[in-house]
Amino acid sequence: MTDAMKSVRSVAAMTELMHGADYVDVKTFTGKRTLHEYVLRLVTCEPAWLRGLYRIRSGVAKLFGLTHDEEAFARSKDQGIDMTPGGMVSAFTSTASKPDHYWIGEVRDKHLDCFIAVVTEPDENGKTRFHTVTVVHYRHWIGPVYFNLIRPFHHVVVHYMGKYAAAD
Repeated sequence: MTDAMKSVRSVAAMTELMHGADYVDVKTFTGKRTLHEYVLRLVTCEPAWLRGLYRIRSGVAKLFGLTHDEEAFARSKDQGIDMTPGGMVSAFTSTASKPDHYWIGEVRDKHLDCFIAVVTEPDENGKTRFHTVTVVHYRHWIGPVYFNLIRPFHHVVVHYMGKYAAAD
């Protein structure tokens, strides 16, 4: 087990969430930001090429008859983010958090449940490691079909957004 996965699994809510998951991905970024700053930058990062990918994803979601509210992804820019359980962080409903340690958000649809989480860990240089986690649970046969279509882009998007969010 990697050090990143050990840190993520040290949060009981994460261990429970990952149990039986169909997909788990952890990407780690390092920076001097707080958890709140990192999450805010993560969900408000939207260069033109990323907005284009979101439009394509929206079209794919509509083809499968899925709920996809493009405006919800821009919500955090206008309303800020609420990382307390029940609060909204862009299109994600916050499900669990501990200030400056972790945040978990979810989006549920008929085809899958998608969770994004960030677990922090101090590093030896006075910076913070942000373990950015994606967890997917399929609910319907459309889930793996849809997710496997977007998965190659998921890696690029999370990598770019995480680097941006952690940057000084």
